[in-house]
Amino acid sequence: MAGPIVSGPGRFRTFAWVGAIALGAGLAAYLARPAGRAALDVKRSSFRTTPDGVAAFARGLERFGRPTAPRLTPLADADPVPGALVLLSPAVVPSPAEVQAILERVRGGGTLVYAPRLFPAISTSLRITPLMDSLGIAFRVPRPGDLEQPEWVAHSLTDNLPAPTDPRRALRRMTARELGGRRDDEQGESDPPAATGTRPLPALQRLLTTGNNEDPRWTGAGLMPFGEGRIIVLADAEPLSNGRIADDPLALAVIRAALTYTTPADTIFFAEFHQGIRGYESTARRWAGFVFGSAQGRTLLQLLLAAFLALACAGLRFGAPTTAAAPPDRERRSPLEHVSALGDLYEKARARRTAALLLVARLARSVRRPPPRDVAEARALIRELETRRGKQPALARIRRGLRADPVDLTMVAAGVDDHLGGRAES
Repeated sequence: MAGPIVSGPGRFRTFAWVGAIALGAGLAAYLARPAGRAALDVKRSSFRTTPDGVAAFARGLERFGRPTAPRLTPLADADPVPGALVLLSPAVVPSPAEVQAILERVRGGGTLVYAPRLFPAISTSLRITPLMDSLGIAFRVPRPGDLEQPEWVAHSLTDNLPAPTDPRRALRRMTARELGGRRDDEQGESDPPAATGTRPLPALQRLLTTGNNEDPRWTGAGLMPFGEGRIIVLADAEPLSNGRIADDPLALAVIRAALTYTTPADTIFFAEFHQGIRGYESTARRWAGFVFGSAQGRTLLQLLLAAFLALACAGLRFGAPTTAAAPPDRERRSPLEHVSALGDLYEKARARRTAALLLVARLARSVRRPPPRDVAEARALIRELETRRGKQPALARIRRGLRADPVDLTMVAAGVDDHLGGRAES
């Protein structure tokens, strides 16, 4: 049976090399790690604590007794639409099926906090998304004076609020042409919408207006009663961002509305799927992305594999050693020749005690005892045999052979043969 690959000092050297390679790989990975990237894109995500995120808005709702949670799935063909949803400047535009699911949930008593995303269009001035179309709202192309003189509209949600800040954007009601003929005549900002051919548009109760007094004022924030629920509409989600929420009174109005139209048992979900976030990224996934998805990581992996392969080949045994050429007659040596050659090796190595212990091992096997590892154990074995069968000349001869200096192998071998032969005859 083949022995271990390495033992003693060789094993220590192997482990030392393994440790050195692992330490070198860790150091190289640390030095080659990807540098942190600044978040240059704007995401109104509750995960982000950067100025563009809305993590502070989510934590503020929690402090007022409304639990929050991220939603990482679409709003159609997935989990049911939650009763309270925050959809702020979605990078992924909700599909018509998702819009229908949202509105059905709000109509049944849900609450939606919605800020459209400003998408430039090719053929028109501003792009209108399916949800904006369903609510009958569009962005106002700003002109001089449109974003000046912001004022609160008298409402319970705006009572005792500080003066509003100048908004960056404003909303307007869509025209009859934009609605595709769904209204008979174009209505003003404050007029209730007429019923369309298939469904009515929700009314818009303005909370924040902007613009000069000569032109119709435009909407900065509003409230849409929709069936049994409410839609809180914002022209811009920036007042809810981490960088503005502490200084913009509009954020307080939105928090008031969210608390008014939800209960402590409701969970307010943030639509993270529509911010482009599909799931949580673990540390293992980030390391896998670095190792397999970057040039530095792949180079480091190849160097590490080559080092371990070289280490394995250096310590791997490829079978038992054989002679370069077979004997001329290709016949195996006889047992006598094998024993003679083995004896010559022991003689040259001056390992007479080892040879004597191998001879005494025959006695140990005859009485089902482990082979002796040194002369002391061999003498103990002889004493045990004498205790069992009494004093015997053969055992005394073995003892004298072991006591001789150097060990008398001939006497030990003769004593072992006499003892085993006499035992067999008896």
